[in-house]
Order: sequence, then C-alpha cells, then structure tokens
Amino acid sequence: MKSFILSIPKGIPSVIALLLALYFTFANNPLGVNALNVFPGAPLVGHFILYFIIALIFILDYAKSKLPHHSKINHEIALAATTGVLSLLMEIGRMWQTGYNYDMNNVYAASFGALLAFLFYHFWLLHPMRHYLYHSIQHHWRYQHRRKKK
Repeated sequence: MKSFILSIPKGIPSVIALLLALYFTFANNPLGVNALNVFPGAPLVGHFILYFIIALIFILDYAKSKLPHHSKINHEIALAATTGVLSLLMEIGRMWQTGYNYDMNNVYAASFGALLAFLFYHFWLLHPMRHYLYHSIQHHWRYQHRRKKK
C-alpha cells in the first residue's frame, strides 16, 4: 500500500478532488436522488464534509510531495484558505444557475470544514502519516544500499 501511495504523481489527487467538487457543485442531481427527507441543516453538513475532504486531500498531496522533509505550516494554511475561497467562488458560480438561491452559510460551513481539515491534519495526522511514509522510504533506501555493498 505504501508503494502505491508513493507512486501516485503529485497533484493528481488534488485535481481529482477538484473535479469531483465541481461535479457535485454544478450537477443538477449528482447522486440521482429525487427526494430525500433529511434534517433542515443537511446542505450545510454536506458542504462541511465535502470541503473538509477536499482541503485534507490538498494538504496531504502537498505534504506527500515534500517527503522526506516537513511541509511548511504557512503553505498548509494557504491550502486550507484556498479551499475556503474555492467554496466562495463555487457559490458565486451557482448564483447563475436557475433555481438556486445564494446562501452565505454554505460558504461558512465549507470554510469551517477546510479549517478543521487543517487542524485535523496538523494536530492529529501529521506525525503518523510522516512516520508511515517516511520510514518506508528510509527502509527502501537502506535496503538498496545494503545490497550494493555486498
């Protein structure tokens, strides 16, 4: 699994996440569900989850490209802020769609999701992920050099 994760070219997960966000934002009925009885704040929860995942993918993609070195915190914050701005731009884009009312609460929920993705990565996921991927790189490097010496 580690070799598969490390073999994915940088930027590909971010582009896929961005394309999925565009699809889920601008498609009229992306999941093919006609009517669904949900609680009143369901769109806000949906925006929160979608942009949490997008921001986390952006940050993880950036962090993987910086291995074996540490990623910079200001770049991670910039990626989370970019995800919040992306949500604002998508809401503005949806204003021109027919039958959609602009709601700033969706932007707030998406920005809060991006902020929590940054906090989740930085305070909980950073060191386990680096340990998982970094030591596999070091083990591979040491194994290759030991074989050459013999």
